Amino acid sequence: MLIRFILFSFLFYLLYRMIRYFYRAKSARIKSGQPKVTPATGEDLMEDPACHTYVPVSQSYKKEIAGKNYYFCSKECCDRYILEKKQ
Repeated sequence: MLIRFILFSFLFYLLYRMIRYFYRAKSARIKSGQPKVTPATGEDLMEDPACHTYVPVSQSYKKEIAGKNYYFCSKECCDRYILEKKQ
């Protein structure tokens, strides 16, 4: 009878430790907030001279005007800027 009590006590203790371990692992993920994400690499932003928004260089519409490079958010802004310069 004593051996059975010791065995059940030991199994109960193991079950308790397993539940506690999994609960801590889950709560640690929740407390950390957002999942770990590697930070994005930095990229230069250029101001669109027509609408004055900042556009990443890789996503911009690039146009050379009078020997100088200009970066636009779209072709429409580029065309509008060229028309305004002519007037």
